[in-house]
Amino acid sequence: MRHCGVRGRTRLLVGLVVGAIGTVSSPVGAQNAPSLVGTWKGTAQAIHMGVNPYRAPTSAAPVFSASPMEFTVTIVDQKDNRFSGKKTAGERTETLIGAISPNNQSGVMLDDDGQYLFTLRDQNTLDVCYNHLNTSGKVIACYTWKRSM
Repeated sequence: MRHCGVRGRTRLLVGLVVGAIGTVSSPVGAQNAPSLVGTWKGTAQAIHMGVNPYRAPTSAAPVFSASPMEFTVTIVDQKDNRFSGKKTAGERTETLIGAISPNNQSGVMLDDDGQYLFTLRDQNTLDVCYNHLNTSGKVIACYTWKRSM
């Protein structure tokens, strides 16, 4: 078995300590969060029950929307992994806030009445699932947002 000697062990120990300090002191996820600032568009097909801001209920049973609805999301501000913006569809505009998870590959957003879970497929594509649940209605939809260039 080969011996490192005192000098080799000291260098190894210093390297380990410096590496550990760097890991503890820098929030890697927050510093390296991808920028989501820009305009994103996606077309959703939802399933819904009861009242919701975008569709009138046609029955008490679950309704599979027959016509797709286009949404535009504009992220206007981002600080580290947190961001804010607006979501619009038709005449309705909602405030949007969100955060990117520490893995920089997924996250969560809230609008005025619901929640989005998302996965960043690439720098210009988000796979998004939306849901809201309240006493008067439920909505679920999963679709893709593409960044407009």
